Amino acid sequence: MKHVNLNNIATETRNPDTLDLDKSTPRQIARKINREDFNAARAVAAANKEIAAVMILAAQAYSHKKKIIFIGAGTSGRLGILEAAECVPTFGTKPSQILGLIAGGKKAVFRSQEGAEDDFKQGAKEIAQKAKQGDLVIGLTASGRTPYVMGALEQAQKINARTALISCNPQAVCKQAEVHVCLPTGPEALCGSTRMKAGTATKMALNAITTGAMTLCGKTYGNLMIDVQPTNQKLVARAIRLICTVSGVDEKTASKLLKFAGKNVKTAIVMQQKKVSKKEAENLLKKQKGFLTKVIDD
Repeated sequence: MKHVNLNNIATETRNPDTLDLDKSTPRQIARKINREDFNAARAVAAANKEIAAVMILAAQAYSHKKKIIFIGAGTSGRLGILEAAECVPTFGTKPSQILGLIAGGKKAVFRSQEGAEDDFKQGAKEIAQKAKQGDLVIGLTASGRTPYVMGALEQAQKINARTALISCNPQAVCKQAEVHVCLPTGPEALCGSTRMKAGTATKMALNAITTGAMTLCGKTYGNLMIDVQPTNQKLVARAIRLICTVSGVDEKTASKLLKFAGKNVKTAIVMQQKKVSKKEAENLLKKQKGFLTKVIDD
């Protein structure tokens, strides 16, 4: 097995502020970890320019009906899967358009598959199967060097897919990524445990990228989750509340509108605001590419 030099990977170095972690009280441990967690937010702030660049790539891919693929190993892979899964109920996206891949496959989501992250060829193979020209492949790896992810990005580049890398290693070099979102979180409270603030920073960056991209694609109205899918009682209640908020109607009226609109919040709002039928509302939204503000505010 090839020797890996961890000396240049910040997340693998010892944190001088937690050297006495095993001699600390529970309250002291909590405080030390919390102090380190603040560095996650600072790291994300340092990468806002690059996060915005990936946001634009994601919006372009989505608006052209291309895929957005998150791919990683271990914690990073699980975070990518989580982000993809949550886009469906939040923004009404198709599971086949925004997806997450993890080294070791589905079983690795629940149980660590040691060694899977070292398989460069497998990463390339999975992207060859899932991605096409114009899709966006976002590699996730705290170290910035995971072979499985590097293989995926290299293959993505070969098929002319767009590429980005999210890492926590300022020394990472990835020629296969058009944009490198570097989150300089530094040493973990527990040496090498990147499920901690490196994982937190990665999740924060992913939150910003997907939320920003979907906003650029017309899936929000102001700061309202206007494309929410009412698939359970909580989300139905949220959909009704959204209609009430935007249209100024009572809950009973909003509930009827939601039903007549085929459970589509934006359609229901346009029906009310423009006094049109479901079909007419859908056509107005289609004409404005789904941007509610362009239909009811302009």
